[in-house]
Amino acid sequence: MNIMIINSFSEHEKIISELYAEEKRNFLSQNFFSPNQFSPNSIDVEKIRADFPILSEKINGYDLVWFDNGATTQKPRQVIERIKYFYEHENSNIHRAAHELAARSTEAYENARKKTAAFIGADTDNIIFVRGTTEGINLVANSYVKPLLTPGDEIILSMLEHHANIVPWQLIAKETGAVIRVAPVDETGQIILSEYEELFSPRTKFVSVTHVSNALGTNHAN
Repeated sequence: MNIMIINSFSEHEKIISELYAEEKRNFLSQNFFSPNQFSPNSIDVEKIRADFPILSEKINGYDLVWFDNGATTQKPRQVIERIKYFYEHENSNIHRAAHELAARSTEAYENARKKTAAFIGADTDNIIFVRGTTEGINLVANSYVKPLLTPGDEIILSMLEHHANIVPWQLIAKETGAVIRVAPVDETGQIILSEYEELFSPRTKFVSVTHVSNALGTNHAN
């Protein structure tokens, strides 16, 4: 079995580097895209791009193509205009005053929560806004998981995790005596499910695995 326990950055980075190099070699050796692979009517790329003003920028003479969404997402015109409207007509502290602008900003904030809940099929009370994924993971790790842990309890991650989904667990594992167990991946970067299942035990308290790997782009939705 290839079940591993990883407790250092250097070991994790070495494994990811090897996987990335192999994935790059596989990519360069194949012709992934053919003219008939995608239906011309399946996605209106130009219509989507038109919603994002910054994508009209030219970089070194080329149209801007943006892949760094994990760090910063570009904003569509609708969002830019709504934020502009907020600062022009509603800007105030939320949930902390009784004057008119506070009422407007609070209503807008809570309506955004309702729309988000409806969009993803969740209860409104379960929607918590954070500044980014890193803050969200740290909140879950420290406010929810950490109090559940005792020495010897286990947290399962995968070999494909971003540091933002490793460091918080390393820190609380060090504080509580918990153990991090790591699911291995195959040569294509997919989690080996049979070995992943073997990681579970009565001591398993939490699993935190990426949906899409930031290093390899592998999708684990299924």
